[in-house]
Formats: sequence, structure tokens, C-alpha cells
Amino acid sequence: MGAKGTAAIDTTPVDLSAAVVIEAAEARAWADLYAAAPAEFAAAAGLGSVEVGGALVLRWAASGRRYFSRTIGLGVAAPATPVTLDEILDHYRACGIEMFLLQSLPRCRPAGYEGWLRDRGLEPFDAQDRIVRGSGPPGVAPPPLAHRELVVERVGPATADEWAEFLQRVYRLDTGTWLQALIGRAGWGQYVAREGGEIVAARGMFIGPDGIAWLGMDGPVPGITTEDHEPDAAICATIVADGLGRGVRRFIADIEAPTAEMDTPAYGYFSQLGFSRPYVRTHYARI
Repeated sequence: MGAKGTAAIDTTPVDLSAAVVIEAAEARAWADLYAAAPAEFAAAAGLGSVEVGGALVLRWAASGRRYFSRTIGLGVAAPATPVTLDEILDHYRACGIEMFLLQSLPRCRPAGYEGWLRDRGLEPFDAQDRIVRGSGPPGVAPPPLAHRELVVERVGPATADEWAEFLQRVYRLDTGTWLQALIGRAGWGQYVAREGGEIVAARGMFIGPDGIAWLGMDGPVPGITTEDHEPDAAICATIVADGLGRGVRRFIADIEAPTAEMDTPAYGYFSQLGFSRPYVRTHYARI
């Protein structure tokens, strides 16, 4: 695969009702992920989640990372209010968390929502392209370069520690035995790509009770911590095929290094796998 993507991705927007379903599906995955953490680890790490104003509010104080302390669905399922925003900010303040993100997307309500964020000292920090696909045929990811032999496998009890160690090393985080608790947990599947027998990439899938699958926990993150997109493309092709076999009716994920031109390899392989990009999510933070 070359340095640039070659397949245009569909950018047809979705309506509010679809955005509500999509954001709720991701929130459900993150809530379950945090709920899986052993109680002693969660308490020591300042990890947990609460719901405020119809939005999921994540916190992981020990991580020191904005991405793990953020809101999902704020202003989507229900209109945001100044009181809701202040409650969320007070929550982070009480938890001693200064590095956090609040999201905005085109379907956020009301019209003055982003102005309220700015009034509270928050500014656009970065963005993600939300990508989705339905239950159509799986499509085909671009094949790896001829000299590469990438093997994708689902993580099981025998490889749980190896996978967990890989993700902790990639993210530079200590997760204790938390990640291993996801292996065999209802709804979860974790996948790795190997090259020469060694793990070179990982990504997870959570299938909710509504048949919507969230794809995340990808490491290294294509376009951010690696420019090698091929292992992730191989994993995503396997995940989509596996998910369809398990009755998934919609898949959701993100391109975490978006470009206005949509010309990176991620757009190419996600498009070939049948994904579209209905909207952009902008993260607001105190910078």
C-alpha cells in the first residue's frame, strides 16, 4: 500500500436519530470497558464513568491523557445546557483531572453549544472522523505489500498476557490485570496482527445488545503513533467479516488522524471495507 489512499470515502451525513444511535453505541462500549476494570485498580487509578445530561463522562486520572477522560454524546441524545456543562467541569475538577475533552459534532444541540464551551475556556483541540458501515458484504481490504506476511488472530486466554503487554507498551500505560478481564467478557473480541510471529498491531470490537459493533483500542494508532497502516487494515477486514458472522448490523469506528483531503491510507482501506464518514467530531479542551 502506498503512502496515500486511493479510494474516496462516502461522506453522506446522517440525521439526528442516527447520530444518537451511533454515539450511544460507542458510549455503551466505553462504559462496559471501564466497568470491566478490577475494583482495586479502578480506585487507585481514579478510573470510572458517570452519566450527566444524557452523556457518558469518562475519567482515568492516572493516565494523564485527555482521550481517557472525555464525554461521549453530550448534546446529542438530549440538548446540552449550561448547567450540564458546569456539572461535568465540576466533576473533573473534583476528581483532580485537568486533562479532559468535551466533544462537538454537527448534530449537537442547541445551536449555542460550542459558544458555551468557549465561554468556559475550552477551545478546539483535535478532531476525529466518525466512520460507519452497515451489514452489507464485507468488502476487501488492500492486500499487504508482497514481502509481508501478516497473520490476524483473535486473542484467547493463552495469548491474553502477550496482547495486554503489547497494548500497555504501545500506549505507555499500566493497566494491571484490567485488559485480561476483557478476554471472554460478553460482547468483546480482541484481535492482533502478527508478523514474523510477533504482534505488530491490535484492535478490539465490542458488540452491543442492539447488534452495533464499536471498533477501538487500536494500537499503534494509524496516522498518529505509526505510519504503517497495513496491519490495522488486515485486522479491520477480519473484524468486519467476523462481526457480520456474529450478526452485527452496524459497525462504528474513527479515523483518529483525519485530513481535509481524506487521502491517507486509512480512508482507502475503510472505504474498501464499506465504511462511510457521516460526520466529524471535534474535541474541545483547555489548551
